[in-house]
Amino acid sequence: MPMDLRLLRYFLVVAEELNVTRAAARLGIQQAPLSQQIKLFEQNLGAQLFRRKPRGVELTAAGLALRDEATSIFASVERAVDTVVRVSRGEQGDIRIGLTTSACFHPLPPRAIRAFRRANPQVNIQFEQNSTPGLIGSLQAGRVDVAFIRTALGKPAGVRVLPLVEEPMVVALPARHPLAKGRRTLTLGLLAHEKFIGYPRAAGAGLYDSVIAACIASGFSPVSPMRRPRS
Repeated sequence: MPMDLRLLRYFLVVAEELNVTRAAARLGIQQAPLSQQIKLFEQNLGAQLFRRKPRGVELTAAGLALRDEATSIFASVERAVDTVVRVSRGEQGDIRIGLTTSACFHPLPPRAIRAFRRANPQVNIQFEQNSTPGLIGSLQAGRVDVAFIRTALGKPAGVRVLPLVEEPMVVALPARHPLAKGRRTLTLGLLAHEKFIGYPRAAGAGLYDSVIAACIASGFSPVSPMRRPRS
C-alpha cells in the first residue's frame, strides 16, 4: 500500500505531542480535521495507533513501531533534500578540473583548488591534464566542469572564458647579448631583427598567436617565428 507522507507526518507530530490539540496547533490545522485524518490513517493501515485518553493519547505497540520507522523515514527525506541542495550548489558530489601543464606550476590554480577543498570538503575533485585546445574541447563535451588554461582562441562555443591573472611577457637573452647589458626592460620593437625560438603553434596556439600578434603590432614579423630548438 502506498504511504501518504502527509498522513505520516500528521501521525508523527501527534506521536511526539501525545495531544491532538497541541499537534493541530503545531501543524497549523484544526483539531477535528486532524483527528479525522488520523482515524483514516489507522483504517488504511488496519491497525490502531493511539489509545484515546481523557487528556491526550498514548501510543499502542503498533504506534510505537511506526513512530520509530516514521522518524527514520523523515530523517532520510531531510538528508536527501540536503544532499540535493548541496549538489545543486556545488557543495557535494564530483567536480572535474582541467589543467594545462604550465598551470600545474603556477601558484594560482593550486591555491584556488586548496581554498575550494577547504570550503567544500564533501566534493570529490578529479583532474585532467591537457593542452588549452584539448581542455576547451573537454569543456564543450562536458568531460570537465572548469579548466585553468592559457590564452583561449577567440570565443569558444558554449564556453565562458574569465581572465584570472595577467603576466608580463619576458625574453631570455644570452648574458653577453648587447640588449641584455644595462637594461631592466625591453620594448618588443628592439627585438625586430632577433631570431625567435619557442614552442610550435600546436603546443600552445593561444600563446603563439598572442606573441605573433604583439610582434606585428610592433611593426615586424619574427625572423624565425616560434620554432622549437633542436635537441
